[in-house]
Amino acid sequence: MELLGAIGGASFIIASLVIGLRLLLLAWRTRELPEFAIGLALFLMGGFAYPLLSVARLATGMHDALRLGLFFVSVLFNMSGMVAVCVFNWRVFRPRERWAPLLTAGFTFALVAALVLQSVTPGLRAGALYNEGSGLHVFITLQGVPLAWAAFESLRYYRLLAKRSELGLADPIVVDRMWLWGSGMFLALVINVFSAVLGFFGVDIAVSPAGSLAIAPLGLMAAGCVWLAFLPPAAYTRRVTARAAASRR
Repeated sequence: MELLGAIGGASFIIASLVIGLRLLLLAWRTRELPEFAIGLALFLMGGFAYPLLSVARLATGMHDALRLGLFFVSVLFNMSGMVAVCVFNWRVFRPRERWAPLLTAGFTFALVAALVLQSVTPGLRAGALYNEGSGLHVFITLQGVPLAWAAFESLRYYRLLAKRSELGLADPIVVDRMWLWGSGMFLALVINVFSAVLGFFGVDIAVSPAGSLAIAPLGLMAAGCVWLAFLPPAAYTRRVTARAAASRR
C-alpha cells in the first residue's frame, strides 16, 4: 500500500513540477496574472509542499529541528499556493465580483490565523512531528476552500461552454480543458477532505495505510487530469475534436 501511495504521490509531484514550471515560464513571457497564479500554485503545492511534508513526517531518523524546518517551509508553500489558486479563481472566473477579492483576503487571513494558533498551542513541533494541534487541523480544512471554489467555477464554466460547443460556438479543446481542470480540482478536494477528517481522528494521511489507499488512485487521476488539461498529446486533442464534431452531426 505504501508503494501505491508513493506512485500516486510521485505522479502528482511530477505533473505539478513540469506544468507549474511551464506556466511560470509562459507568464514570464506574457506577463499575465492567471498563468502566473496557477503555475505558482502547482509548482509550490504539488511540486514542493507535498514532498517536503512527507519527508518531515516519514523521516523519523532525521534531526527534529530539520524536520520542523521542512514542515514549516511546506506550510508556507501550501499557504502561498492556496492563495494563488484563489487569485486565479477571482481573476479568471469572477473579475467583476466584489466578493471575490474579499473572499481571497479573508481566506488569507484565516490561514495566517490558523498558523498563529498552531504556533501558540501546542506549537509547530507538535504539528510537524505528531500531526497534532487544532490550528494545524483548521489549516488543513481551510485548504479545501480554494479547491472547492476552483472545482465549482471550472465545472460551471464547462457546462456553459459545452452548450455553446454543441452549436459550434466554442472550441471543444477549451471545453475539455475546463472539464479536466475542474475534475482535477475536485479530486484534490476529495484528498483534502479525506485528510482533514482523518486528521481530526488522529490519523496522519501521510503515514497511514488508509492514506496510501486514498492517495494512490486519487493522486494518479488528479495528475492525469492536470496533465491532459495543460499538456495534452496530439492524439488526445484529435480525439476530442473528432468527438465534438460527431456530436454535432
